[in-house]
Amino acid sequence: MDTLFDCLKRGTAPERAVAFAREYLAGEGFEELYYDRLFAPKLGGRYFITPFPDVLFAFTMGRKRAYIQPVRMAFAHVDQPCFKVKARPEFRSMESDMLNVEVYGGMMDHTWFDRPLGLAGTVALKGEDVFKPELVTYDSERPVAIIPGIAIHMQRDANSGWKIDRQKELMPVTGLSGAAWTEGAFAQFLAGELDVDESEILSYDLNLYNFDEPQLVGITEELVSSPRLDNLASVSALLEALVEGERSNGINLIGLFNHEEVGSFTRSGADSELLGGVLEGIFRTLGCDKEMYRASMAGSVYLSVDGAHGAHPNYPDRCDTTTRAYVGKGVAIKASGTFKYATDAAVQAILLGLSEKYDVPLQIINDRNNIRGGSTLGPMVGSHIPMRGCDIGVPMWAMHSARETMALSDYEALCQLVTAFFLN
Repeated sequence: MDTLFDCLKRGTAPERAVAFAREYLAGEGFEELYYDRLFAPKLGGRYFITPFPDVLFAFTMGRKRAYIQPVRMAFAHVDQPCFKVKARPEFRSMESDMLNVEVYGGMMDHTWFDRPLGLAGTVALKGEDVFKPELVTYDSERPVAIIPGIAIHMQRDANSGWKIDRQKELMPVTGLSGAAWTEGAFAQFLAGELDVDESEILSYDLNLYNFDEPQLVGITEELVSSPRLDNLASVSALLEALVEGERSNGINLIGLFNHEEVGSFTRSGADSELLGGVLEGIFRTLGCDKEMYRASMAGSVYLSVDGAHGAHPNYPDRCDTTTRAYVGKGVAIKASGTFKYATDAAVQAILLGLSEKYDVPLQIINDRNNIRGGSTLGPMVGSHIPMRGCDIGVPMWAMHSARETMALSDYEALCQLVTAFFLN
């Protein structure tokens, strides 16, 4: 649970989540390789690569050289719905200092009112080479903004289907400092936070995040309530499983991608060529040619690990009639007859076998025909590298809310299942 809570607290932006993963893996004896250089991992080694500050791959190498060697892989994403800070964001309204932001991902808008908001992400500073700016990962580590809700007396329809205007009603207040909050004031604030001259700041990619702490809730404290459960619970589980599930022979790999919440069609997303480049580098070390690599990938298996929609006690009509995932009843396999998910019968059977062997609770979920669930990394990965895969995840309530809820036992089951997937 310590790893989970640390990941939830520190993963306040994609770069921060990757920084946490790097630190965790380094502490477990993993060696860093570099994507922009020739890398030669050794048999029996443990490695991680961050092609960009917001994406990470980590893998373990077996001790036996094999030219045809299927890989076991698991993937998750490090981003979540949030507010991205726009360029020239300062403005004032009704004697309040405001920050101009845009919504990132499919958030549950009303849950963000009256939350303490921190600020995190990357700031680009001048470097010695114009093509190599200095990238600084930043976290305010304190609330710097809030989106105040309006009193029920002034919004009488608030409890009867009130539609929120994102441009008007989801603008955060940063304070009441007065007329000084004009163009350039935000850059001045950042300069003070980073202890640099304002002229050094060239650009930034920053988001506001819910500053609330993760907590155990319930009479017996079996539930976890926290921001960013989707999908940092999966990130934490993959890190733990990769460390615990090392095989004496064979390659295990995890990938942590960015931008899943906006489609993944970016240089750091799953719908890119990054994964193939890392795998080709590994197999080059083994002395494999393209045919050997192709044959190895054809026999490889992957898991796409992302939050699943748990059957809701107040909305029983929102889940499928027969295939639903209950919070606290184990990991959910996501199935779809239209291949919305990567799951096929073969990998589903593998997971059911591991479930039986290791006594890991497992359940199967389908979407209702008239309610579409969220997208995942699964089909994208399989479209770039043809291999078998399966979408799984921890059932949770209020996905994409400012706070989400899951069962601690389901997280433990996810760690156990992915560890078994790597071990066998």
